[in-house]
Amino acid sequence: MQNLIKWTATAAMAFWACSAFAQTELTFRFNDSEREELRAALDEFEAANPGIAVELQTIAWSDSRDQFLREGAVGQGPDVVHIAFVWTREMAEAGIVLPIEQLTEYGAFPNGFDDFIATDLTAYEGKSWGVPWSADTWAMVYRTDVLAAAGIDDLPETWDDLLADSRMILKTTDSIGFAFPAADQVWFPFNFYLWSNGLSIVEEDGTGGYRVGASAEELAAAMDYFKTYIDEGLVSRSVLSIEVPHDPALLQALLDGSQGMALMPTNTYRQLLGAFEEANPGAEVPFASGVTMAGSEGPRTHLGGRTLVVNSSTEHPEAAWALVQYLTEAGLFEDYYTNQFPAQKSLLSKIDYRPEESGFAEQLANNTRTWGAYSDSGAGVGQLWNLTARAVATSLSGQSSSIEAAEGLVTEIERLLAN
Repeated sequence: MQNLIKWTATAAMAFWACSAFAQTELTFRFNDSEREELRAALDEFEAANPGIAVELQTIAWSDSRDQFLREGAVGQGPDVVHIAFVWTREMAEAGIVLPIEQLTEYGAFPNGFDDFIATDLTAYEGKSWGVPWSADTWAMVYRTDVLAAAGIDDLPETWDDLLADSRMILKTTDSIGFAFPAADQVWFPFNFYLWSNGLSIVEEDGTGGYRVGASAEELAAAMDYFKTYIDEGLVSRSVLSIEVPHDPALLQALLDGSQGMALMPTNTYRQLLGAFEEANPGAEVPFASGVTMAGSEGPRTHLGGRTLVVNSSTEHPEAAWALVQYLTEAGLFEDYYTNQFPAQKSLLSKIDYRPEESGFAEQLANNTRTWGAYSDSGAGVGQLWNLTARAVATSLSGQSSSIEAAEGLVTEIERLLAN
């Protein structure tokens, strides 16, 4: 495998090094936290392709979708863009990305495009418009020593268990039990709660159309569940301003043992494990992972990931495609983008999970679903995300009652679906 990786990388780099790129300047926009690692990877790419220089731009996930839609609409923006799986169709519909069928004229992938997972999420009008880059999902993470100190022997299995254990941890240890980002990315736990109870933001209506998949009362009940943690002081009100699960405030509480449980994506957990081992060399890792909570039905999270797209306004499509090919090679995930799982079947099958990652392996293999109707409805996952996160945040903060926030959310989603 190592020889194959090295041969593939060397062959690709040698080809592009011989191409006549005279000081071609590309821009790659990246949204994750591994900025230094990706810069090192791009340095390697530039060394093998001396005619190409790559500027690395970084942007927050909360801003990236709208920013690129605005830029692309006026023929601007970076050459290669890092987006979420579920934004690809929206970008294609807007006409701001190039189809893969056009780009593969410059070179094919070693195992073909069919080697990538979730390619259905890149499809629009019979073509593919992005390359799935990394695959992930969310799962539960536990600080085992905190649970033990609270006398909790078994990991929680339901949302009610999670709430009860949080109360027990606070009562017996004066620590936080479960904490979560309550701003932008509350979208994820909120949907996981709904899905585990057989509900959704959007669903098929059985007649070829789409409808809101939960009543206002059911949405309000989901908001009330998370609001309970804030109202009872089980978490600090500071979570209302936390947008992402890798916020330092959340990770530090797990690192120093003042928090027992969290819900996070794969890459955040790997950052957490790495940070603990760096600070405590040789110490036993006090973390475990498990599948998310069940409601009236089993645990469910999304099959998520990241996609690479090429801007339709790029002046250098061949060089941009060379960069995309490099970024999807196995060596990148082994040496630089190590917190992510590659979105390729041939590479996923070779992953060795650590014992502490068993919950993520189980979640990814058996307890995920695609966004499905969210994406197919045409409402746009990004718009649904923004509307839902705002509604949940206004409820959690007390700016409006949960039923008022839920009723407003239903009205806005119905308006989107009608259009």
